[in-house]
Amino acid sequence: IRENLPPGTLVTTLRAVDADTGTFGELRYVVLEQAVGDPTAGDGRDAFAVNVSSGELRSRLTFDYERAKAFQLLVRATDAGNASATVTVRVLVTGEDEYDPIFLSPTFNFEVPEGARKGQSIGRVLATDEDEGADGVVLYTLAKPSPYFAINQTTGFIYLRVDSQPQAGAGRAKREPREMSLEVQARSPLPASRVASAQVTIDVTHTSFGLAPD
Repeated sequence: IRENLPPGTLVTTLRAVDADTGTFGELRYVVLEQAVGDPTAGDGRDAFAVNVSSGELRSRLTFDYERAKAFQLLVRATDAGNASATVTVRVLVTGEDEYDPIFLSPTFNFEVPEGARKGQSIGRVLATDEDEGADGVVLYTLAKPSPYFAINQTTGFIYLRVDSQPQAGAGRAKREPREMSLEVQARSPLPASRVASAQVTIDVTHTSFGLAPD
């Protein structure tokens, strides 16, 4: 069952089979009071209700994946002759993407050092996500590809795709400050994930990035 669904949501229909016909083949379903010994699962007796005649199992609560991820309960089917069978029901709560990723800063500023080589990291962006499970995993991408920079999608490190190549014939005193901007996006690996963006400004004064060759 997905989290945040309203109470009364149908989870499944439990169906026992009785070979008797007539009255003795009619079954009544009930959730048993005895506890189920799985320490990783919550007690489902108060969380779910079973229809006594149809076996429909419905939720009695709205679930929060961040609080509880599984429930377990014991259901018994009894016929008119008091013969019975029991079954253990395990219900897993699945998460929804409830929270946006949040970057630690809306903007980041980095510099390409003089003489930097291809593959060298120049800085790291970081975002967090309060969701748990796959929805809480953060992956990073550039909104638009760059010929000069790339980002590690799992760590958020921005690195060079090419050598920095100093400006030809430019003395240190004559270099005018130059900057490039990137937009980095953070999202989970699941479809329809929530997305957050941050702006990255990179000082490329000590490179020939973006300059026409002499």
